[in-house]
Amino acid sequence: MSAQTSIFSKLSRAPGLAIALASALISGCASYKMKPPTDFVEVHAYSSEVRMKAQDNVGLNLRIFKNVRGGSLSFWGADLVDKLSERGYQLVAQAPARSANGVVGTRFDFGYTPQGKDTPKFYVVVLFITDEYRFVLQIAGDKSRESAYSGRIDDIASDIKVRGCKLGSKLCKGPQPPQLLRSGPPGPKGPAGDEIGSEGSKTPSTGAPAGSGAPEASASPSAASPAVASKPD
Repeated sequence: MSAQTSIFSKLSRAPGLAIALASALISGCASYKMKPPTDFVEVHAYSSEVRMKAQDNVGLNLRIFKNVRGGSLSFWGADLVDKLSERGYQLVAQAPARSANGVVGTRFDFGYTPQGKDTPKFYVVVLFITDEYRFVLQIAGDKSRESAYSGRIDDIASDIKVRGCKLGSKLCKGPQPPQLLRSGPPGPKGPAGDEIGSEGSKTPSTGAPAGSGAPEASASPSAASPAVASKPD
């Protein structure tokens, strides 16, 4: 009997061991590791997305996409800011970020007011780029709640482990993007409630642009349900 056959024979007689081994293999292959921050509950978690919400209707989600050749933190940061600016989001701050396992990222803070609404919102994106993946952490809610969360976002980002770095990766330890703050009024807004998804189709959502995936502040557990473009437009 071969060693491999012997192992599988033992596993078949110990289903608990087999389940534990399977779980270890699955967790070992996960592209990220993230626990709900204090005061947030997990709405759902998949291999490419985790959604959370707080009782005050602040939404949080993390979306994961495959990176492409040439996809750097500078490229995806500029792509994000350009798309958001075209839809009326105004970049108000930009700062370095770092994951729990030392991957370099960038935090972008935006302000916006949804078309047809009177209540201003805050929207924060933290980008982490590795050789294999793009990680888009998003937190959004009513502007009145911004002060309660602004100081926590760096801690939330620094608790996330993101994977996909190759040995000696320049992307994972790469430089920060240039400052992308712009002067002047924000650009035109798109149709209220429309958002371009990863395949170019419009879906009812928050009015966020393709590539952003802004989680909407809502009382519904499915509040943080954005569609983020997996490819540049």
